Amino acid sequence: MLKKILLLLIIVNSGILTAQNDSLNKTKVEIKFNLVSALALVPNIGIEVELNENFGYQLDTSASFWDSIEGSPFHFVQIFNELRYYPKKFQKNVFLGTHVGYGMFSVRMPSFLTSIIDTQTKPIGSYQSGRNTYYGLTIGKKFKLKNPRLGLEIFIGGGSSQSNYKYYNSDGELGYDDPVAKRSFSLSGEEFVYRAGLMLVYKL
Repeated sequence: MLKKILLLLIIVNSGILTAQNDSLNKTKVEIKFNLVSALALVPNIGIEVELNENFGYQLDTSASFWDSIEGSPFHFVQIFNELRYYPKKFQKNVFLGTHVGYGMFSVRMPSFLTSIIDTQTKPIGSYQSGRNTYYGLTIGKKFKLKNPRLGLEIFIGGGSSQSNYKYYNSDGELGYDDPVAKRSFSLSGEEFVYRAGLMLVYKL
């Protein structure tokens, strides 16, 4: 009797493992590389996994290693978690995503950005260093190529960016936005477009 029960358990477990393997083999996975940010030598890579016919999960990261832009460092790392909705099934047509992101930075906004974003231009050589979080939406569209494993994805996203940072002058000394309070960290919150590009997609 015991042997029959053990044999039954082995058969059931084998069936479960086979079903799980079949499900994993059918799951669609995409590896992505942002062609636009690459032109500025700012790598942006990501991976997206199909959750079901209409939803996908994407994890992507980007980083800048520029030591000097207009005399100040432009270093940052960003990581985004995004849930995407596809009205016409995964890997097809338009999608809408909602995301949460995290970043670290040591930057001074270049003059060409301060002319677009409503923020004050800091002195050359100075920079802000800290951490920030992102909460927002992304909209985009996927395009098929002749090679069935390749595709393109155009996207743009934005929302709220909340930052905690320290300000350093051109001599590398800690400064204060508010000399009276002399808080170690300054706070900043802005709403703007902070991610966009054209992804080259490779389907595994």
